[in-house]
Amino acid sequence: MEQHRFTKLLSPTDISHRLTIPMANLGDFELPTGQHAINIEVTDTLEQPWTFKLSIRRNNNPNPRPVFTGEWIRFVKEKGLSAGDRVVFSRQQVEGNGVQYRIRAERKIFKYWVNVQ
Repeated sequence: MEQHRFTKLLSPTDISHRLTIPMANLGDFELPTGQHAINIEVTDTLEQPWTFKLSIRRNNNPNPRPVFTGEWIRFVKEKGLSAGDRVVFSRQQVEGNGVQYRIRAERKIFKYWVNVQ
């Protein structure tokens, strides 16, 4: 069963540089102790895989500020996303010990959020 993790309204920085992840959601990712970056495999609504690099600030910074980089900007460009659009991030357990991450891009049209393919 897919579990919603977070929804993020995209800012200009999210569109041009990196996606800032809500700090409360850092625990949703299995970042090994002592590491500051890992690759996350994410699948979109078209079943296209993306590799996002999840990183946090180093040296036990009290504000680790998790962000996605890697293929994030390519994802933004391919989907034609703009500030004010949003992404919905979820995950689900798969057979064995695996986790599958999913991302859905949405745009508000009038008062409804619709998928961006």
